Amino acid sequence: MFSIRTIAFSLVLAGLSPLVLAQAPLAPSADLEPPEVVASMLSALKKNSDEGIAELYSFSSPENRERTGPLASFEQLIRQGFPDLLGHRDARMAPPLMDQGRAMVPVQVQTRTGEISEYIFLLSQQSIPECDGCWMADAVFSPEALQGPSPGLESSPEQPGENPA
Repeated sequence: MFSIRTIAFSLVLAGLSPLVLAQAPLAPSADLEPPEVVASMLSALKKNSDEGIAELYSFSSPENRERTGPLASFEQLIRQGFPDLLGHRDARMAPPLMDQGRAMVPVQVQTRTGEISEYIFLLSQQSIPECDGCWMADAVFSPEALQGPSPGLESSPEQPGENPA
């Protein structure tokens, strides 16, 4: 049985469009809109390299960096919590849902092994001196994280796909 959230996410993904990652910017800019930021993040993840993870980290909001720690901790979090995003074959993005300086961008990726994974990228528009007006990532998680634990099961604080990134 599907939950309303799962059905809603599926309907949003029906409007997915393929991403063109070849020209994705490597760093945040006030000129980038949420879809461009997520495309840049996906391009960095597709590289599956230390350089790509450093590029991804540059798109993390200050609040996200407070939770994830320095780049070395962030890299470990990405490699352990989001292995299916690293080196993915393809990605598709639904139009962002935006409200008052926040954006939610549903994404579907085809992993290196050909499986399909879904994620939600949460962004917020920053008012920080080094990048005023930039959209940056507060978190990335799987849609299942919205459903919470199943009755009778204890939740684990560090389940893959539920970590800030």
